[in-house]
Amino acid sequence: MSDIRQYENHWRVATFEVDAQSEMKLSTMLRICQETSEKHLSALGVGYEKLKADGMVFLIVKSESTIYRMPAHGEELRIITRPQGVVRAEFYRDYEFYSGEEKIAWVMQSSVAANTQTHRILHPKQFAAYGLDASANGVTNHTLSRMKLGELPFLGERVIRYSDLDYNGHLNNAIYGDIFYDFLPGGMMGKRLEKVQINFVNESLLGESLRIFGKDENGIVAMYGENSRGRAFEATGQVVSRESAQ
Repeated sequence: MSDIRQYENHWRVATFEVDAQSEMKLSTMLRICQETSEKHLSALGVGYEKLKADGMVFLIVKSESTIYRMPAHGEELRIITRPQGVVRAEFYRDYEFYSGEEKIAWVMQSSVAANTQTHRILHPKQFAAYGLDASANGVTNHTLSRMKLGELPFLGERVIRYSDLDYNGHLNNAIYGDIFYDFLPGGMMGKRLEKVQINFVNESLLGESLRIFGKDENGIVAMYGENSRGRAFEATGQVVSRESAQ
C-alpha cells in the first residue's frame, strides 16, 4: 500500500496541454492535481469508484496556485502531493511541481467529502472510517480564505457544454482555469500568471450560462461568475507582462 504521507506522480507535458505562448495552461495544471490526488487515493484503496460505491465523493472547494514558471511542451515533471490535515470540514492537500530539481509551482487545495446523490457535506470522521489519517503531515497553517468580491464589470457569458462536465455531472474544476484565461480583461497574450486562487461556490450544470464579471488593475485580477443560483465561482490573481518579468 502506498504511503499516506505523500505520493509522487510523473508527467510529460503534451502538445495539447500548452497554449499559444508555448506554456502549459492553468487548466492543465489543475487537471494534473486532480489526477495525482486520484492516483494517491487509489493506491490507498479509496479511489473514486470505491468512494462512489460507498456514497462519498470529494469536491474541491478552494484552489491556490503559485507559479514560478509554467513548463513547456515535452518537459518531464515530478508532482509530489501530501495531505495537509483537516481544517473544520475541509481536507487540505498540496502539490509541488518539479522540472528536474527546479521547483516551478506549488498548489494548495481544500476539498470536502460529500454525499454522491445530494452533495451534502459529510463530517470528516466518515472518511476516517477507512483507517487513513488525513493529518499524516500535520495540519496546515496555510488555509485558504473565502472571498467577498463586490460588484465588477460584466465581461461576457460562458455556456456549459457536455464536454465541460466531469464524472460528478457538473463543470469540471479545471475548466475554471480556462475561463480565467479567456475572460481576463485585455487577454492573456503577452502576459504570465504568477498566482491565482479560485473558490468554487456552487456547481454549474449542463446548459447553464455563466455570467462572468471582472477587472484587472495593474496586474491584480478579480473575477467571478454567476449562474441561475447565484455566485458560482470567485477568483483573484496576479498577472505580469512577459517583458517586465524577464
